[in-house]
Amino acid sequence: MSAIRSALDEMGAVDRRSLSIEELAADLVELAYVAQRVEVLQAETVKALADRGGHHDLGYSSPTALLVDQTKVSPAQARRVICYGNVAVKAPHAYAAWADGRLSTDQAVHLFRAAEAVPDEYPDAEAKLVEIVEGLDATDTGKAVAYWRQAMEGPGDLDLEKQQVRRGLSASWIQGMLKVDGMLNTSCGEAFLAGIDANMAPPREGDTRTPRQRRHDALENLCRDWLDNGATPTVGGEKPHVVVHTDLDALQGVAGGLHETEDGTIVDVDLLRMIACDCSVTRIIFGPESEVLDVGRKTRVWTTAQRRAVIARDRHCQGPGCRARPRHCDIHHLDHWADGGTTSVDKGVLLCRPCHTQEHLKHRYQRRRRRRFEG
Repeated sequence: MSAIRSALDEMGAVDRRSLSIEELAADLVELAYVAQRVEVLQAETVKALADRGGHHDLGYSSPTALLVDQTKVSPAQARRVICYGNVAVKAPHAYAAWADGRLSTDQAVHLFRAAEAVPDEYPDAEAKLVEIVEGLDATDTGKAVAYWRQAMEGPGDLDLEKQQVRRGLSASWIQGMLKVDGMLNTSCGEAFLAGIDANMAPPREGDTRTPRQRRHDALENLCRDWLDNGATPTVGGEKPHVVVHTDLDALQGVAGGLHETEDGTIVDVDLLRMIACDCSVTRIIFGPESEVLDVGRKTRVWTTAQRRAVIARDRHCQGPGCRARPRHCDIHHLDHWADGGTTSVDKGVLLCRPCHTQEHLKHRYQRRRRRRFEG
């Protein structure tokens, strides 16, 4: 082990930036092989230790507890290492191909799982399966093994009944952001990805958003598009949209009063001002005991005619280098109406949601600098 540490220390002392492209590429392949060999040795070591009850001798209740405490990995990772060590008997050909580097860890795991799932049929098919997947990448290996499992055990993970049981979506607010987690069945998953892809144009020049952020923005476009134009069910006589309760101070960028959604989630005042750029407004006047004194008629900040005129003039988002379609754009007030700006065609500009957000953030920084200077 000391020799391994010394070799790694020696490699670590080399300035990677001094190596040629060819040397870096060659080192990358070798490091991947070494990392996999270390995984194999770790699995074999923990199995040998567990077979002799060494974890009990060292005061641990299980090999998992030993790995978690001694190597600081998560319980899930510890269980994976232990599983790799135990699978050698059930999948000897796949294990050997993994151990000598003919299969990557990701490829081998597909076969290890098949050995667990179809224990009666797997032994006779294993050698042929290893031969088939050796020349494939991890994704195609997964598909090949999935097809074989379907032939042996029926639908498996693709079974519609199982998917109906496992399907689900959860959403919870955390520090002003919505955390979404779920399992989508095949048809919903394909529809979801198709919708995201359709609303996710190639990044423009200078677009610094990550793919993850671009998928987020595509999802927002998809939802807003459906709310604005789809045959949505009505609630209380109108289509469901984001509803925000606010006072005048918040619209003018002053926090601390009323600025929240219908379910009580507090909205950042700069986000509120961005939403208010292109929205419908209903005035409600409350008395001193919070009784409603007056409810005004709902009005659009921008009329339909004004919106059409701005679209006809701008044609697409006017953010730097951006050409997002009008259907994915808001009309931004160059001078916010809550600050006394006018809602007129010459004072509005088409901005897509990311560019609109960036514009309001720019004004936020300007206000902060102005306050610091005045203070």
